[in-house]
Amino acid sequence: MEPITLCGLVIVAFGLWVELESTMMAVGKWIYKNRIITMVILPPTVQRPVFIRRMPICVAKVSH
Repeated sequence: MEPITLCGLVIVAFGLWVELESTMMAVGKWIYKNRIITMVILPPTVQRPVFIRRMPICVAKVSH
């Protein structure tokens, strides 16, 4: 590719980014806040049983 064409392509790409940045950010925020999409993309957190979170000290010492 000729250098002048490559420079022109970079200038056009930068200009499009400046013009469409706010739109792209708004779309990104919408996707991030959309509940259905986040459920598909992010795996659900594994809930630990209550007894593991509130383990007595004597049980914790025995397991280590």
